[in-house]
Formats: sequence, structure tokens, C-alpha cells
Amino acid sequence: MIRILTSRMPLAGDVRLGPGDDAALLADGTAITVDTLVEGIHWNHRLSPEDVGWKVLAVSVSDLAAMGARPTWALLALSLPEPLELGWVESFAVGFSAAARRWGVSLVGGDTTRSPGPRFASATLGGRAPARPLTRSGGRPGDDLWVTGPIGLAGAGWSWEAPGPAALAALRRPDPPLDLAADLVGLASAAMDLSDGLSLDLRRLCAASGVGADVQRAALPGHAELGPDPWEIQVAGGEDYQLLFSAPVVNRDAIALAAGHHRRVVARIGAFTTGDLRLDGEPWPRLGFEHFRRGDA
Repeated sequence: MIRILTSRMPLAGDVRLGPGDDAALLADGTAITVDTLVEGIHWNHRLSPEDVGWKVLAVSVSDLAAMGARPTWALLALSLPEPLELGWVESFAVGFSAAARRWGVSLVGGDTTRSPGPRFASATLGGRAPARPLTRSGGRPGDDLWVTGPIGLAGAGWSWEAPGPAALAALRRPDPPLDLAADLVGLASAAMDLSDGLSLDLRRLCAASGVGADVQRAALPGHAELGPDPWEIQVAGGEDYQLLFSAPVVNRDAIALAAGHHRRVVARIGAFTTGDLRLDGEPWPRLGFEHFRRGDA
């Protein structure tokens, strides 16, 4: 959808980086992103209103983290059905406020409208990008491929009939690795946030960098709740809001040191190549969530 729109209009003169990455960048170093959560699509009965308030900010924090940027302000749009449930709004505000304190974000405005259908919440988030921000297009063949993790927990929290407490926590309260991402600036060659599942998001990262990749299932960072062979939920499950990134081989020790400093799990899951996208040498599975199979959401 965004490609259709942007193909018909030029970028403004103060736009440094437009569509195609996790956030837009302005000439003054401002990074801006927007995400929308729709009831029944992005949250269900397993999330309380407080969880939704937290999550609508967290998903945009994840986008800025993927650029190595720091969030500072937010705009919030809510569309709510009648009759208006003030208790829902008050609980939502508790979760949103907790997330804003967690990441140092000020709410500077927004909009509220009546919805004829389900609720939706959308946060536009702005922040400060580094002089050389992370993008999706900097990877090269031979670079290591990394993820923060574990991955697959939130997907299990959404789709499994009886998910465990860690899976439900990952679904309800994502915690993007913002501090670690800032330390990866200068170490990582390409990065994006992991939100729609590794199957789809790695395709996007490879396409932006013009590379292939070879991934090892055994290297994917798991969790005891996912069982002994969780690769399918790890590859197909979305909602992780972790970081997928590449880096030159010489930066392995520095990345491990930064992850340890921030108490984040990182795993080296493979490498960029000049060939196709492969999983254990086999064709890459086409799994994961897409809003429009033929479009670009």
C-alpha cells in the first residue's frame, strides 16, 4: 500500500530517508514511525486493556530501536465503539503511561474518534537518530546474521491453545531491546525489527540488502516453554518485537559484550550469502503473518 502511494508523490526536501525502513528519517536527525493495532487482528481476549496500552507504544519503540534511535515523543489516536466504555479507556491509559515511563516518552497530542467496528489504537512515535543510523540495506555477503530473543514465545502466546506464562507475558508486554540497539550502531551492518515473523522479516532484510542467507534451525534462541524442537513457531510466529540484524564477523565479541551488558539474549543464527534464502540448506519456508499477500502493508 505504501509503495503505491509513494510512487505517486516525491519526498519532501527535508526527508533524509523515506519508506522502506522501520522509520523515516528527517534531515535534522528526527526519526518517525507509526503503528496501528486493531482489535481481533493485533490483540484478542488474552490482552487486557492495560496490555493494549503498553503494546501500542512498545511496537513503535521497536521500530525506532531497529534504527538505533531513541524515542522522545508520541501522538496517540484511538477509535472506540459506542457505548463508550470509560473503564476500558482508563485501564488502557494505565498501560500506556507505564510504557511511556519505561522508555522516556512524552505524549504530546493525538485524536479520538467513534468507530463503527472494533477498537483500534495507533501511536506515532518520534525520536532522535544517530548520525549513522541502522538501516535494512547495509548487509553484505559473509556478514553474520543475529537475532535477539528468545523468539517464538509471543507467537505461542497468541496461537497455542494453552500457552505458558512466559509466552503470555511476551505477547502481552513486549520489551524491545532499545538500549542494546543503540550500542549496535557502528557494529551492525543492517537491522530491522522482528514483528511479522522471521520467515517474512528475513526476506525483507535480505531484499533490502540484496543478499541471500543461510540460517541454522538449531541456532534459533528458544525457551523451555516452546519445547525441544520449536523451529516452526520460531520461524512463523510474529509479535516478537525483537531485533534481526547482520554484522561483520570481526564484531562478534563486541556484540556479545554489549548484549551481556544489557542482559539481553543474542544468537548468531547464520550468515548472509550470495545465494538464495535457505534454512538448514533447504528452501526458506513461506510462513508468518501478512495483512495483504499481494500488497505492502
